Amino acid sequence: MSAGAGMQAAQARAILPPVPKAPESGDPLMRHRFCQWRTQDGRPGRSIPRPVRDWVVETGSLTAALRQRCGSTFNVRVLGQGWRRPALDEAWRLQLGRRRLAWIREVALCCGDTPLIAARTVIPAASLAGGNDGLRRLGSRPLGELLFQGGGTRRDPLEVARLRRDDWLADRMRRLGLSSARDCWARRVVHYLNGRPLLVAELFLPELLPCRA
Repeated sequence: MSAGAGMQAAQARAILPPVPKAPESGDPLMRHRFCQWRTQDGRPGRSIPRPVRDWVVETGSLTAALRQRCGSTFNVRVLGQGWRRPALDEAWRLQLGRRRLAWIREVALCCGDTPLIAARTVIPAASLAGGNDGLRRLGSRPLGELLFQGGGTRRDPLEVARLRRDDWLADRMRRLGLSSARDCWARRVVHYLNGRPLLVAELFLPELLPCRA
């Protein structure tokens, strides 16, 4: 490695936040039933009912759609965030090693006191560099305001799933105290903010969409 390349590598390491070592004990999210994600190519199949389709395959900002629906009562409730191990299918989707930690943020998008959408964002440590360090300091600010505010972002094709009772994501939402997610629709997509990936999964709760529709 040349001296210049070595200096660049050192500088890159210096701007990354410290990542704690993964625990040695077992993590239930590392042993779970995968969600049945299916990629959408812009032409949603008949398996997605029409009343659901407008929300689930919406390519714009769900934050903007909920602001229009809820008006001044729209708010973001932070359910938890911190350095954690992603679930297996999250790690696979982001091409992370099984024992690597990521910054994980879980929120509920609400009308008043009623959660309508649950969101889980998985951000690899390397994705917090390159001007993205503010992702750890969002507080109650919607992530969508960053992802859809203009240039510097792109995304992979959308993936959609209908959750089964024992899918890990449905179980995770129950553990967070949200409504039963059985048969509810969910979607996820890898966004690239300043060229760096983060995985966003969104679960449409029964208060917004009937899960058995």
